[in-house]
Amino acid sequence: MRAVLVLLALAGAAQAFVAPAARSAPKVVAPAVFDDYVGGQGAFVKDYNFDPLGLAEKAPEMVPWYRECEIKHGRIAMLAVVGFITAEYVRIPGDMYQGMSVVEAHNALLKNGPMYQLLFWIGMFELIVTIPAFVATQNGERAPGDFNFGMGFAPKDPEKFKLKQIAELKNGRLAMLGFSGMVTQSVLSGHGFPYVY
Repeated sequence: MRAVLVLLALAGAAQAFVAPAARSAPKVVAPAVFDDYVGGQGAFVKDYNFDPLGLAEKAPEMVPWYRECEIKHGRIAMLAVVGFITAEYVRIPGDMYQGMSVVEAHNALLKNGPMYQLLFWIGMFELIVTIPAFVATQNGERAPGDFNFGMGFAPKDPEKFKLKQIAELKNGRLAMLGFSGMVTQSVLSGHGFPYVY
């Protein structure tokens, strides 16, 4: 055992007399797949790109589609937040849906069938719009989320337009989390707006 320790000590001491290895050339950082997109700007830290599963690095050709999906889900969530709160105060006419919470009304609509019609028609609309949008986005013919709707209200200055894009993304992200929390709180507690108890 002593012999092994002595050999290890001698080998460690001899290592001090070995010339250092040549330094490798500094690595050049390849551009990230997010460099062409807004939305990675943080309020308290430097720029970040939230991709914990590394999907963008694994399939960089799909990043435009990922951004399209993020924008679409954010827009839908912003509408859903407004709709969920509005439904607390404005009801569908008819005695069938009066005097119940939004979650109970949702369940009643599922039981009686109208939600399935909504699912069918919205699904058909999604198929008709999404497939051409996917092809055009992947071919670079349109920016993700750009339907040329409301562009008359968009700022003409590119920097201001970029700020609007960042605001839309961040508000959409917040709405996705907020709507999830509102629904969870409403289902668990059985209470409606303001969803705090």
